[in-house]
Amino acid sequence: MKDTEQQVLNEDMIQEDPQEQKKLFGKFASMSWTYWFASCFCSYLTIFLQSIGWKTSDVGIINSLNSAVGVVSTPFWGTLSDKIRSIKKIVIILIITAALTYALIPYVDYKFAGISLLFIIIPLSNFFRVPLMSLIDNWTVRASNKHGLRFGLIRSFGSFSFGVIGLVLGYVVTRMNGESGNAGTRMTFWGYAFFSIALLLVVLWIKDDVQGSETKKQKFSEMQFGRLFKNYYYMTYLVYAMIIQIPLACVYSFQPYLMADIGVNTGTIGYITGFKAFIEIPMLLLMDKVRNKCPLYVLLFGAGALYMLEAFFYSVSGSFTHLLLIGILQGLGGGLHIAAGSNYVATLAPDNLKATAQTLNGSMVSLAGIAGNLIGGFVIEAVGIRSFYRGCGFVILAGLALFILSFPFGEKVLHLKRPAIVKHGTGR
Repeated sequence: MKDTEQQVLNEDMIQEDPQEQKKLFGKFASMSWTYWFASCFCSYLTIFLQSIGWKTSDVGIINSLNSAVGVVSTPFWGTLSDKIRSIKKIVIILIITAALTYALIPYVDYKFAGISLLFIIIPLSNFFRVPLMSLIDNWTVRASNKHGLRFGLIRSFGSFSFGVIGLVLGYVVTRMNGESGNAGTRMTFWGYAFFSIALLLVVLWIKDDVQGSETKKQKFSEMQFGRLFKNYYYMTYLVYAMIIQIPLACVYSFQPYLMADIGVNTGTIGYITGFKAFIEIPMLLLMDKVRNKCPLYVLLFGAGALYMLEAFFYSVSGSFTHLLLIGILQGLGGGLHIAAGSNYVATLAPDNLKATAQTLNGSMVSLAGIAGNLIGGFVIEAVGIRSFYRGCGFVILAGLALFILSFPFGEKVLHLKRPAIVKHGTGR
């Protein structure tokens, strides 16, 4: 990226035939829709573990294992994608293996030598499932930049589908669980596998043309990974993402235990996740125009502030209505972070390392999740879930303050100009 304060046009963007552009938009919108539709079924993993008697410390351990797997798997698949110059091939492999392994989870609740087999199958499933989000976001961002598509609008299709199925699951799972234990919760595992088939069909329909005109595979020695680690603004964002993910991983993974503390039926979590997804949509729709006038890192400041307020308000919540209202903060913050974060990383990374940069970001988030989940479960048992959520708010505040201060430090001490506003797509 050029080191200048002036607004610049994305150099990769090409002139498109309006009809072809419309068709391409439809394909990527369909991919976003089907990916997030299927992913909503994964919202019930913690509730499943809770339903079979797992304590918060057990859940914390399994979530830490999942994060540890994510640290390795996300950059592994991203780097492999850059090496073979194909996001599509990797995404196809991941969709198939993630669907098969996730569907097995409720059927292997057995212990061997006193250890549940779930400690193996859940992280194994995450090895394939977790990198999908980073890769699909990276593919969509790069296609949007190249073909002049509106990323925010495309991503809003995903939020809408996630919201719809979240509300449906909130009703269906609660009803099924009320009739027969946790049957509704168990249904979500094969539901994810079934609807992943639709995602696979959409991915097969899309042309993979975002990794350059060259078809020759790269050697690892040619990829020059050091360029990422020498990029001050990319690295400060990674550090910020790690710091805030430590509490954020816990804010969401332990939410069913907060619901139980309040006295809210955990099966209704679908209503909460669905509502939050709908709130993301306005922010995503505004993103393509706002990013042409406001630096992406400023939007990330706003997202961090909303996440901080969300954690503080959870610590004093007392009803299902409170949880829904607090979801407005998460929806607004999530909408900002989803669009701004992916685009910020994409604008900072070299062309031949964009998938690597995006998935490395995902890996750092997973690394932070290890500490957050491992410590979080035990802290909740020690001090209570309310004090824990309050502490999460303070950690997010500290991370946000450091991220904000990194910009004047980089500019005045290191003499590095701040990232420019990169004009994009039809929003220019």
